Amino acid sequence: MAFIELDPSEYTERVFHRLDKEWGLLMAGDSTSHCNAMTVSWGGLGTFWSRPAITVYVRQSRFTRKFMDANDTFTLSFLPARLHDAHKVFGFRSGRDLDKTAATGLTPVLVDGTPVYEESTLTFVCRKALVKYLDPESFVDARAHDRWYHGGENDENYHTMYVAYVERILIAE
Repeated sequence: MAFIELDPSEYTERVFHRLDKEWGLLMAGDSTSHCNAMTVSWGGLGTFWSRPAITVYVRQSRFTRKFMDANDTFTLSFLPARLHDAHKVFGFRSGRDLDKTAATGLTPVLVDGTPVYEESTLTFVCRKALVKYLDPESFVDARAHDRWYHGGENDENYHTMYVAYVERILIAE
C-alpha cells in the first residue's frame, strides 16, 4: 500500500475518538525485524514548542519501552476497522513472548527509517522532543493516581511520557 502525505495544519480528524475508541499502534525500532508495537489509547495531539506534536504514554513494564528509549523516532498509526482485532494481540500480549507481527499477519515497512505497518490507514511519524517518567510525586489528582496506579504499590505500573514532534502525517491511498 502506498501513502500520501498530509500537511499537519490540514489534519482535522476527531482526535479524542481516534485514540479512545479506535486505538492506535505505537511502534518503534531500527528495522522491520528489530521493532515492537503496542496498542495505545492514552495520548494527545497538539502543539509543543511551537511545533505539531504527539504525546504518548508507555508503562515501565512494556517491552515496547526499550525500543522507544533506544530510538529517536517512532510511529503512531491507526488500522482499518477490519483489522481492529489485531489490538487484542498488540494490547494484551508481550513482544518478549510472541512475535506480534507474525501473529497478526501485518506487514512492517520503514518510513524514514522508522517502522510502521503497511496496512495502517493513518500514520504519524514522530521524533522525540521530551521524555518524562511519571513518578508518584508528580501527581496532583490523587484519585487518578490511585485508580490507574493502584496506590503506587509497583513502580512497573508507572508510565513514561513521550512528547514528540510530528515530522510527517501519512494517509493510505
